[in-house]
Amino acid sequence: MTLGRGDRSSLLPHRYDGARRREPDADASVSDPVTTAAPRLCEIVVPLTPAIDAAEGAPISHSMRTALAAVRVGELLGLDARALTDLYYAALLKDLGATSARSKAAHMFGPGTGAIYHALHHADFSTLRGALKVAVPLLRTRTPLGRRLANFMDMTVGGARGPAEIERLRGRSGASIALDMGFSRGTADAILARNERWDGGGRAEGDSGPAIALGGRILNVAQNLVSAWFRGGVAGAIAHLEEHAGTRFDPEVSSVALGLLAEPTFEAELGSKDIEQLVIAAEPSARGYVSASRVDRVFSGFARFIDAKSPWKYRHSERVRELAVGAALQLDGVNWAGSACLRRLKRAALLHDVARLATPSEMIDSDRTFSDTELQLMRADQPIAPGVLDRVLDLADEAPVTETYVTAEPPGLVAEGSNALSRLECCELIHTLLEQAEKFEALTAPRPHRERKSLEEALAVLRSEAAGTSQVARTALAGLELFLATPAAHAVLAPRTFDPSAIVVVD
Repeated sequence: MTLGRGDRSSLLPHRYDGARRREPDADASVSDPVTTAAPRLCEIVVPLTPAIDAAEGAPISHSMRTALAAVRVGELLGLDARALTDLYYAALLKDLGATSARSKAAHMFGPGTGAIYHALHHADFSTLRGALKVAVPLLRTRTPLGRRLANFMDMTVGGARGPAEIERLRGRSGASIALDMGFSRGTADAILARNERWDGGGRAEGDSGPAIALGGRILNVAQNLVSAWFRGGVAGAIAHLEEHAGTRFDPEVSSVALGLLAEPTFEAELGSKDIEQLVIAAEPSARGYVSASRVDRVFSGFARFIDAKSPWKYRHSERVRELAVGAALQLDGVNWAGSACLRRLKRAALLHDVARLATPSEMIDSDRTFSDTELQLMRADQPIAPGVLDRVLDLADEAPVTETYVTAEPPGLVAEGSNALSRLECCELIHTLLEQAEKFEALTAPRPHRERKSLEEALAVLRSEAAGTSQVARTALAGLELFLATPAAHAVLAPRTFDPSAIVVVD
């Protein structure tokens, strides 16, 4: 069974008997000691999902618990391993479109409208009473009066085109990024359809009933089950599903989920404090290992997700990667102990802003400069626990590298010998290169509260900060300056302009 559009295979429920041990697929089993010790895809993805939750404003672990619920429901519906795997990753990555959607909402409705953004998910614009619940708070926002009135009229008598645009952007952006990460069409379709309503009242693609992808129907029930469970426990989840079965939710999928909630074993799983390991163990296909090239696809997609938080940050992470790697390649006499350190540098650059996903979009897009105290307060809620990012990068280091992948790397990276950098020295240099590349990119890019600095102005700031510091900082800065003088840096240094009213859409 697949999770394509309109798939309506027999939904015969089975009794849930707890977590099932999964055997690896026959065609995916491996015996090579190198690959058997390598990480699985879920071990890379699962620890990063709290950052996705933070970007959406959902409770941390929401995606993990949704994945667990979705897989358990899918098992009872008789989905095969491939369909369950599609569903599993769709649940983990369900909010990949959140950064684009929240940025769009912040520009459309103004700062401080996070509550309105969340109300859009379930607002009923088919009745005036339902529309007013969302439209009236818009009149109290700090946006210009003309825009407030326009949004109010759109939601009450104008067909709610704005909310539909936001919802459509969320689904399409998330599906697009998932495909870029290398996930299946079934996973992308489930992400796209996860907020469609069974009665056709949804605002994503407007599908209804069996026309909605089966994965989307299951995911819709699972994510709402978990949200209601966070608010009111199992009783709250049961009441929520019973209330909306047949309107928002597929009634048959809801019936299976209600039966699942009655099982003490599932209740214990849903409330587990060790949810990360439980979800990793629940990965349906138990595939052998993830390759280095696939890890890079996942991280590149994650960088798109991070940078979509603001149009002012478009391709920021990619540019930081290009600057940091370019500087690293200019460091004469530095032995990188093979290409592993360079790969880690590239990956760390793509994920370097993951901790800022909890920062409100209106802060990033603000036309004023925030004080250090304000910055600390607004960034206090870090979505990734200390050490998690390093753990993910460590696992990524163990992903097997294919011959094709090595061939595609720049020449001169494979250098081994007695003078090779130690792991500690490598990590210190990576941190310094990233710090300087990130600062240089930020200084030379336009921001809403200032014009971009010239190359020389930005370098002057970095030189001032590096003076009197460690030799590593001065060495890294020298590498950056050498790279900026090469033709390869021209694309990175190309000036960019932004229309503050425009939104960069992740197609």
